[in-house]
Amino acid sequence: MVPPLLISLGPSKICVPQIDSFNMQFITFKNLTDKGGDMCCHGIPYAEFDRTGHWGIWNFMRIFEASRHAITMKNDIFRLTFESKDYTLMTRRQKFKFGQRFHGNISLFSRFLPKVTYELVEIGNSTFTIHQQLFDNLSESSEIFAECLTRVVHVNLKAKQHEALNPGVINRYSDLYRKTSAIWHVKNIFPDDVKKMPSYTMSVRVPYSDIDFKQHMSHASYCKYYTDCATNAIDAGVYRHFEQDICWYPILEVDIEYRDGLAAGEMFEVQTWQDDENLQHLFFETRSKGDVINRASFVMGLEKSKKNRHSKI
Repeated sequence: MVPPLLISLGPSKICVPQIDSFNMQFITFKNLTDKGGDMCCHGIPYAEFDRTGHWGIWNFMRIFEASRHAITMKNDIFRLTFESKDYTLMTRRQKFKFGQRFHGNISLFSRFLPKVTYELVEIGNSTFTIHQQLFDNLSESSEIFAECLTRVVHVNLKAKQHEALNPGVINRYSDLYRKTSAIWHVKNIFPDDVKKMPSYTMSVRVPYSDIDFKQHMSHASYCKYYTDCATNAIDAGVYRHFEQDICWYPILEVDIEYRDGLAAGEMFEVQTWQDDENLQHLFFETRSKGDVINRASFVMGLEKSKKNRHSKI
């Protein structure tokens, strides 16, 4: 067996097997290449379901995070990027879409074995884009339950700015290189002027349980606070149409722009408002000490799920 490659990531070291598949206690990785692979989970843990009995959107996003971290560390981008502790890879933008059956058919007692596919689809001067899709490995059908596009940026930590990828990365993935992105041509995810729209704001201190291995609040955790803030906004009468816990309504699309990160113990605010014309569009902004940490827009389904035995409430 080929010995694993030891890669330095900040103060820690991560072992990355140089093989096309490997098993972990709960996860199996298959079909690993320098451009992607599959991550198969042996079920969905009970704790992943929210109080309505649906797969919590923030917990679902953690599975996509796990796939990106593990498979990116296997490909050449990771090995050619971390030549110095002064550089890192940061997620800047994510766009999620959810199929009609994601909210209605994946519940606390349904049989579903998540399979997440990962494909590197675009390389820029200082960025690369990953496309992920969620399938049911139990039925082995081609139905896509959810998908995500993630834009990752190569950052110089000392200069605190984007920096060109290693030329070896551009050469290695020359077939994916685009000087101007064909995917991320829409830059603004929501209007800057929120004064005309009623809004709700809540304050949170970052708990240690939301911190990832890079010692920042995980990207998936932000969606947990978005949904909490949205439910509070409903209770306060800020939103139109929505009447109950937002988790009873299907989320159809999510678009998130990340500008900075948060560490454990830091205070932050989440502000939300609803589009003044389109009821389905909800907007969120996270701020800390006056600085914008991230922004997000949700496209919601308007029909509430029916209460059933799967609910925890």
